Parts: sequence; C-alpha cells; structure tokens
Amino acid sequence: MTIEFIDSRNGFFEDVKALGRKNSATLGFMPEGGFEDHARNKCIIIAHDGKTLAGYLMFRVVSRFSRISIVHLCVSEEYRGKGISTDLLNALKSKYEKVYRGISLSCRTDFDYASSVWRDFGFVPREKVRSRSYEVNYLNRWWYDFNQPDLFSVALTSKVKALLDMNIIVKLRESENADYVSPQEDPRGLLADWLIDEAELCFAPEAFNEIDRDENLQRAAKTRALLSSFTQLKVDVEKQKKVVKDLEQIISGKSDNDLSDRKQIASCIVSQTPYFITYDEGLINKRDIIEKQYSLQIYNPQEFIMQVDQLLHGEEYLPNQLIGIASDSVSKLSPQELSMCVNRFWMQKDGEDKPTFSALVSELINKSEGKLYVLKRHGDTIAFYGITEKEESIDIELLRICDKDICNALFFQIISEIMKRILKGEKKRIVFGEKYITDNQKDILDKFGFVLQNDIYIKFVYNIIVAKEEVSNIIHQSYPSITVENNDRLLLAVERKLFPLKIKGLNIPTYIVPIKPYWAGQLFDLAIAGEDLFGANPEKLWSFENVYYRHTKPITEKYPARILWYVSGKDVRYSHAKSIVASSYLTEVMTGKPKDLFHVNRRYGIYEWKDIYKLCGSDINTDIRALKFCHTEVFEYPISFAKIQEIFIANGRKRNTFASPVEINDTIYFQLYQLGRWKEQK
Repeated sequence: MTIEFIDSRNGFFEDVKALGRKNSATLGFMPEGGFEDHARNKCIIIAHDGKTLAGYLMFRVVSRFSRISIVHLCVSEEYRGKGISTDLLNALKSKYEKVYRGISLSCRTDFDYASSVWRDFGFVPREKVRSRSYEVNYLNRWWYDFNQPDLFSVALTSKVKALLDMNIIVKLRESENADYVSPQEDPRGLLADWLIDEAELCFAPEAFNEIDRDENLQRAAKTRALLSSFTQLKVDVEKQKKVVKDLEQIISGKSDNDLSDRKQIASCIVSQTPYFITYDEGLINKRDIIEKQYSLQIYNPQEFIMQVDQLLHGEEYLPNQLIGIASDSVSKLSPQELSMCVNRFWMQKDGEDKPTFSALVSELINKSEGKLYVLKRHGDTIAFYGITEKEESIDIELLRICDKDICNALFFQIISEIMKRILKGEKKRIVFGEKYITDNQKDILDKFGFVLQNDIYIKFVYNIIVAKEEVSNIIHQSYPSITVENNDRLLLAVERKLFPLKIKGLNIPTYIVPIKPYWAGQLFDLAIAGEDLFGANPEKLWSFENVYYRHTKPITEKYPARILWYVSGKDVRYSHAKSIVASSYLTEVMTGKPKDLFHVNRRYGIYEWKDIYKLCGSDINTDIRALKFCHTEVFEYPISFAKIQEIFIANGRKRNTFASPVEINDTIYFQLYQLGRWKEQK
C-alpha cells in the first residue's frame, strides 16, 4: 500500500472527494471547495494500491497553537480492519512530530470504532463537549502529544468568535431533513465536529424576536431548540440602540426584517464579536461600508470555514483601532491624575490588594531606573504601564488596559515597542511581571517568544548569529532542562522564539523580495526614523505581522522562509531606494482572487482596495499573491545596490536588478544581514 501527500492534480483526488461525500453523515459536511483548499496546501494524505483508493486523512496545520488538527479520516469499507488508519496517522506523525506539539481532533462519543482507533494509536480524550448536531450528541476532544519541549507550549483555548445571522440558523433548521441543498447556500459545514475546536458560534438576543414572529408554533419551537447548540451573546441594550440608530444610514428600511438586520449587526459590534456570518446578499453587498466604519468583518459560511485559520488571530492587531492614542509619562501627571490611575487600574475584582498596587506605583515613580506611562485616547486614560530598566533586562512591572475594544491591539503594540527598544541596546531579556493578564494576552506573549518560568513570562534576547551546532548551548543557558533535536524546521522555530537570534546552516528558503518605495515607506519608515508609539502617527504604527501583495509571477515563494526587503526604483523622497532595508520571516503565501485576499487580510490596515485594484490591473478575476511576514528588523545600515552586486559576484552569482523575488543561499543571506545590522561582518 502506497502512502502519499497529494494536491488536486493527483489522479486519486476525485476519488477522495467521492469517498468523503459518501461518508458525509459521519464525517460532517465540507463546503464546496473545501477539499480543493486542503489539497492546495497539501493537507491530504492518501493510501492506495496504484489502482484503488483505500482511504484518506485530511488535516489542518494550526501554526498559532503549534498543532495539527484532523478534519477527516476515512477508509473505504473493503479496506477497513487492515491497518490503513494507522498507516495514515503514522505518515502524519512522521512529517510533523519534530515541528509541532501534537495532533488534535473531535469525535462523537457514540462512534465506538473510531474511538478505538484513536485510543489504540495513543490519543487520549481530554474533554467532552456537546456537538452542534441537530440531535443531542457529545464529542470527545482527543489529543496525541509529540512531547515537544516546553519552549513551544502555547495555549489551546482561544477560538474565533462569530455571530450567526438568523438566516443561517433558519437554513440550518431547514437543511436537517432536506434531500438537496444548494452548495452555495449550505451552512451545514458550521456543524462539523472539527470546527468546535476552532470557533465559538453565537446568536444574538434578537433571534428570539424573530422566532416570536413565526406563526408556525412547531417550527418556532424547533428553531428555538436549535439555538441551544450555540452561545448567546451578552449585549448592552443601550449601546445597541445607539448603534442601531447609526446603522440606519447604511441599512435602510422600516420593515421588521430591516430592523432585525440592524439589531443583529449592532449586537455584533457592541459585544466586540469580530465576525458576522450571513447569506443576506444585502448585507454582504454593503460589507465594505460596514467594515470600514466598524471593527467587524462579514462572511458567508463557506468563506468563514475555509478561512478560519486566517481569522484565528485577526483581532489581535487592528491599526485603525489605535487612531487617536497619545502617550504621556507619569511625570507629567498631576497628583490627582495619578490617584485616578491607581483607582481605575486597581484589579479589585481579581482580588488585588489596593495598598500593594499603590506601593508598586510609588516605587516605580521614586526609583531612578523606573518609568511609568499612561496612554490616552481622546483625553481619556485607557492604559497604564510601568517598566524598570536594569543592567541586563527591561522588566515590565505592570501593564493595565481598561478599554476592552482595543485591549489586544494596544497590548500587542506596547510589547512590540518594548521589543524594538531592547533590540537597540545590549540587554539580554524582557521580564514580564504583570500577573493580571488575559488568555489572549498570553497568546500574544507567546508569539513574541516569551516563555513562562516560575509564574513569570521571560523573553530572552540573543542579538547574535550562531551555527546550528551551537544552538543547544544557547538554549541550555536559558532553558537548562530543555533539549532540542537538530531538525531544521524546529530550529527555525527556535530562532523565532529567541528572536533576533539567527542560526546559520538551516536548509530553509531565503529570498530577496523587491518592494516599491511607497510600500517600504508605509511598512518601514517609522522604524528607520527611530520613531515609535510615543509620538508616532498612530495610523502608521509598525506592525509585528503584516501582508505585502504582489503579482503571481514569475516564481512561487515557499514558506516558512527568510526575507530580505529590497526597495526598488529611484525615488528622491525615499533615501533608501535601491537598497536592502530590512529582514523578516515569511510565514504564509496566499494565492487567490484580489477581493478574497483583500477581505481576509484587510485587518492589517496598510492596503486599501484601490491599491489592490491597481495591482491586479483592474481585473478582479486574475490571481494575485499575498505574502504574510513577521518579526521585521529594519536595518540601521541599508545595503546599497552596488554592495549587493559585489556580494553576489563574490559568491559566484550574476548581477541582478531584483525586478522579482530572487532566491539566495545561506551564505549570501548572512553576509547581507550582518552588513545591515552592524555595518560589518562579525
């Protein structure tokens, strides 16, 4: 039996889809295009004898939580009991066990045979939850641990939160016994067991008003019963009324349905639920207007399911939320304002002792190495944090944010600014001593490379380049109990965790990517100028993670990879034209239609639709590419075109104008990187 990872060009791909649809009653519904989406990412493994498909395993790579999630495992009836499931699982394990933490899946508790397969392979049931199926069923959440070192431990609890429009709930009710449902309007994929791990699906209180208008009492009772499969949003009614009134300018009409539409959208907005799922064409046609005005994105079920991985951390960084924020040091505050900060940011509900908190604030004010800051939005104090600059570390003693709608974005930005500050000096770590933080904030700290040690989050900073043979010594200095195997993908994860550490000798792609001066200015200028949150233009804040759009030709970039950014052209307004100005990690490459890519990535806030429309030559049916990148280091010493050519020639490469991305080897990358960081080879 042959086991292989496939894409949609494989001859057995149509058989995979047919087998999945044949067993959809137990596997769950997959949206039209769902198989193609997994195949595009080579997330389908098949077993075959050369002529017949024996079975397949379809999975997702959830990089944010360092895990693999199984979507389907299906074996043809005639091949069951012959070890096919074990062969497929072994292939999955073999490929990813050195890179991620483990494998997760959800399976109904009454599927005895499947449960025995998971248990026999080594999975353990961690939790039991109710499924979203029409009848009452329960799921076990199974977990197979790869026993990765604690360095890569991350939370597994965060989910995408989305509100279901009432038309979705009605279609779910109607599709229960339907013989045929149009693929374009089939919401049953939202009930799939695997999605429970990724998404918290909600309904608004307004749903009860819509049910009450249904004169068919039996049907109304059925709809009401279906709501128990989802979470009811908590909505501030008075805030909702105000937003409903404002929405009249966008969603007009005086019918009950029009009012309900406004209430549903308003519920999403005031409850800070970032996603709204609907089939309402009127709302979808107006989503650009709604999304521009509010921190909300609108999807149909198919879009939502296929893009759930993209949305998992979408609400973390929203630059448009930070407009109007200014910073002051506490030295500029009056005693009355300082007292107000203590009262506002004292965590009374979490049991914090007020005198202890007040003493911490006073200590930071009085010691020479301590600094306190407040952030204000339209004159109102919304954040309060204090740091101590020690000889070898920056200690974040407290970090409190009271404005919930921008809490994650602002937390993200403050940590990134402190990261930039420490990279300019010789300090070796950041110590995060604040105890009162949310699960989302813990996820953000993990993304920056903080590790929990003795109830304190620590980010070790290694501003050096080492050979991969030396990495174990570096890790031992910070994490004496941890050993990491000599695997290139795993070592790249170590490199990102210990950023800005760089490891020589890794067999991973590296590219010089051209970027136009305008976009270089948008993405890099503030950092080059040495500006930061304290006085910078909030509309152009430096982002830890971002997206750059380009044409699909002439090469296809692979990820994960390293990037060097080359500013193309001659532009007198941009002093670093025809230079390499920064380094980043390429974390994802997305290819698709302009509107689709723009919609899923618009939260990054740099590009507007007019820019994408221009890039695709006004042809919205042509594919473009989106490069997602992170951990950007802007070079203090941009590398000139002449110097780049000199290094190319010295390494046996021809001169290059960098009209398109150019792949380079490890040696060239590090010669260029060192010049950009330190102006010399170290």
